[in-house]
Order: sequence, then C-alpha cells, then structure tokens
Amino acid sequence: MGTIVETSYFGNLTQVDEPKVLIIPTPYEYTTSYNKGTKNGPQAILNGSKYIELFDDELWTDVSQIGINTSNFINCEFVTNKSKSPFLEIEEAVRTSVINGCLPVVIGGESNLTYGSLKAINNLYPDVSVLHFSARSDLKDSLQNNRYNHSCTTRRIYEAMPDLKIVQLGIRAISSDEKDWLEKNEMNIEIFWAKEKNIWNMTEILSSLKKNVYVSFDFDVLDPSIMPSTNSPEPNGLMWDQVTNIIKNVCAFKDIVGMDFVGLSPIPGLVAPDFLAAKLIYKLIAYTFARQLGAFEDNNSELVTSES
Repeated sequence: MGTIVETSYFGNLTQVDEPKVLIIPTPYEYTTSYNKGTKNGPQAILNGSKYIELFDDELWTDVSQIGINTSNFINCEFVTNKSKSPFLEIEEAVRTSVINGCLPVVIGGESNLTYGSLKAINNLYPDVSVLHFSARSDLKDSLQNNRYNHSCTTRRIYEAMPDLKIVQLGIRAISSDEKDWLEKNEMNIEIFWAKEKNIWNMTEILSSLKKNVYVSFDFDVLDPSIMPSTNSPEPNGLMWDQVTNIIKNVCAFKDIVGMDFVGLSPIPGLVAPDFLAAKLIYKLIAYTFARQLGAFEDNNSELVTSES
C-alpha cells in the first residue's frame, strides 16, 4: 500500500526559477528484509514537510527564501551484480542538479542510493569527504546474492572511490566479517561508535573531514524512541539535539556539497517520525545556507555552540 500524496513539493513550496536547493525523491526499494516500506519514505517526507513552519526560530529567518524546488520522482532500475552502471539514474540527477547551481538533496529509499549520488559528487568535487550517519556500517561484501544490497553500500563506495574519506557516526551494529574487513582496510574509513557518543569530540569529527562534505543520513542512526520508522531500528541511537549540534558545527566550518536522507519506513497512522524526518532535512538546509541568509551576523557568523 502506497502513501497518499498530500503534496508533490517539499514544504508545499512554490517552485522558483533559480533555486538553490533541489529535493530529489527516489523511492528505490528492492533489498530491505526486516521492516519494509522505504519506497514510501520520500512521499511521507514530502507530506510531513507540508506542515513545517518555514520560519526558523533559531536562525530567525525564513529559510525557504533561498529557493527550494522538488524534482519529479527518480525511478532507478533494480541494481544487481550484473548491472553495468549501478544507480545511473540518481547519479545523472545529482550531477545535473550541481551543474545547474543547486544543492542536491536526495530523499530515499534504501541507503544504496548513496552510491549513485556519490559517484556524481566525487567527479564534481574530487576533494570531498563523506559524513555518514548510520546505525550500521554497511560493509558487507554481499547479501541475498547481491553485492549492491543496502547492507553493502559503504563497501561498494570504498571499492569504487578508494581515495574518498568516509567518516561514520553512530555505528552500533556490525558483523564479524565486516569487523575483519575493516581492520584490514580502515585507512579511509573512520568510525565514531555510538557506544562512545557521550565522549565524542567535535574537533576530532571536524578534523577528520575535508573542506567539502557530502552528508549521508540514514534515519536508523536516530534512537527508536524518536524514530521507530526505519527498516532496521537499533537501540542506543542519537537524539535530535546531538544530531543538530554536529550538523551545525560541520556547516559552520565545512562546505556542504550534497546530501541524502534514506531508510525511512513510514508506519501507517504514526506521522511524528515523518514530520521529524522532514524537519531534519529542512534544518540541515537551514544550517547550510545560514550565512547566506544573514543568520548570526551579530555574532561574527559563528554557528558553533559547544563540543558534543
């Protein structure tokens, strides 16, 4: 059963001629096995975004004035071991968005969409690094006889783009095979484990990233108490303030060149997680364009609050 369409545009916003942000809904779902429904995630996020207050009380500005457009839904073919150009459809959509001067914001769908999005970003920004929020490392070599299963995403990205620095935050589920592989190949993969989240140091997180940052956000990084609607809920996740504080700091010191949000599996009749997902996307867009919007000009444009 699909999700009812309440709006086709993020925030129900009027589409503008020269947007700064392009929302790219991509309802790809073929390899989820536990809590299915990520194909309904993009529409649920769009529906939730309809009820967001466009004025941000922290930045004290209407973030939507930068221009936020929404593309048509991108339908990717099922990617298997035989696919010659995995996730080519989303790769082309992201590339076109950047070339047209828009920050691409992909909303999925499964986490393997990140592969296609990053292929485009890595070609356009060769000095980019990835900030990956997730409960799982996604370093499996194959699952369900598919090397492009969503649980293999980070492994495929590492193999296709070995010079890409990957920083993972919130990991708290990893297999012994993934652990063994990681110990042999961890040069460009740095993990901030969820079990140590109370002692994370913001300076260390920032120093692990390059100037250009692509943010990949799997909603399962959040604690199930605030985000039960994921295909793989894991206890001991991050809370809203922890996530927004990290994002705020990253946006203050780095340049965000693209982002994706994946893994939302809407639960019928439970709209709070859908709204949270939409609100978080809007918040990250807000932090990305905070200086352009004139936020905190009286405070030397500093967004940073405190270390995590």
